[in-house]
Amino acid sequence: MVLAIYLLNLNEQPGELVTHIYATPRATQAGKPMLQQLALITDQAYGSGDQYVPNSWGAQKERIVRTANGDLFMTYISAGEGLTDREWHLMHKAPRSADWQEIRTGNAGVEPINIVLGKNDSIHLFAWPGTQGKLQHIYSSDNGKTFISEWLPGNWQTGQEQGYSSVGVNDNGDMAFIQTGEDKPGVFNWTYYNSQANLWTFHTNKLDLRYTYAFLFPGYNGDLSIVATRDVQRHILGLPQASQGNPWIFNEIKYFHFDDVTAKNPLPSQLVIKTVQPKDTSDTSDRDVLYVTDSYVDTANRLHILYLNEYDGPHQAILENGKLVKDVAMHGVNFGQKMRIIQDTQGHFYIIAMGEQGNTINIYPGAANDTDGTRLGPEIKLDISRFPGCTDYDFCHSPTFTIPRAGNELSDTIDGVYGNFNKEVYFRINLRGGTNTAPPTTKITSPHIALLPYIDDKQHLR
Repeated sequence: MVLAIYLLNLNEQPGELVTHIYATPRATQAGKPMLQQLALITDQAYGSGDQYVPNSWGAQKERIVRTANGDLFMTYISAGEGLTDREWHLMHKAPRSADWQEIRTGNAGVEPINIVLGKNDSIHLFAWPGTQGKLQHIYSSDNGKTFISEWLPGNWQTGQEQGYSSVGVNDNGDMAFIQTGEDKPGVFNWTYYNSQANLWTFHTNKLDLRYTYAFLFPGYNGDLSIVATRDVQRHILGLPQASQGNPWIFNEIKYFHFDDVTAKNPLPSQLVIKTVQPKDTSDTSDRDVLYVTDSYVDTANRLHILYLNEYDGPHQAILENGKLVKDVAMHGVNFGQKMRIIQDTQGHFYIIAMGEQGNTINIYPGAANDTDGTRLGPEIKLDISRFPGCTDYDFCHSPTFTIPRAGNELSDTIDGVYGNFNKEVYFRINLRGGTNTAPPTTKITSPHIALLPYIDDKQHLR
């Protein structure tokens, strides 16, 4: 019955929870996205001039979650006491409330902190107080009323290294947290949480070079997938080094996969997704050649990688069973530097991006014949000019919303935030065009590949 509801796009009853299995989305009619709420959360976020690291830094940061009963929790950082002691703030919005309330603060370290939902709607924050190489895990099991703090063991980077941290979770509550290190050799310091054993396990992997801005996807067979961008100084690649200013270059995207995180010394397989050499190697200001803006595992267990090619515009690469099956230019997307991807409860894809001028959120629904987010329909512009975003990718983060990677179920309604220097702005969008502003009730869980089969495009059971 569950399978029939999904494949035939029948309407669920309000409040019914749909347990989804891996199924390739059918071509369906796109929704008509509507902006339902827009509000300023704070104007005290850290984003002043070109002082690093600001609140909006890091496309890989998870900033907002929504519990099953509709409570919203989001994080931002303010200036704090200095570069290695920024202050994080946890904000809460109750269902049907118009107000955001600060419920907890702490020392973030250098960079913005991550927030995800774990098992039974538990709330999890990760921070580096004082940037001293100590990873703090702060969590709540009672909807944010109380919190417990612990230090996660591991051989973490020291010496005021900010870490380029990321976190990912699956809907079993298993979590992976990563910290990257120096340019050469590169390193992944990571810890994995097994929700059944209630145990964190630390690992270190040496890499040839540094890969950062990582997106993490714990699987359902003890596996872990990572998408990251190569981020090294130019001279390491044999390119002329800048005499002053930013010495780094981003020009390769790689996929890493661990088959078994329970192994004593798990090692990742590696697959290069894209490498692009700078057109003019003597131009030391040519840095962001390739830049990953989002990664997403869809309801067919395919991994989507959105990236901006400086010379060829926005792209979407798709991996299936660890193999690159598509790399498609997304020329219809107006501003590829700030694009995300998501599905609704019918499996329909949407690309969501900040408008180039910051006055709109632009949504690109999949066309009527689309089944993987690469064939897009007409652009839909949602007016956010009352609280505009902006184009700087460090000081104005892209729309970041409730997604499975952060522990949220797929829903027709997404809650999100975007940044504009010292401002954090909240938005709610109904992807299918409803008018009800109450917390969403029609949901679809992330897939359980270990437990259930999937259906291919021809609806053959595998």
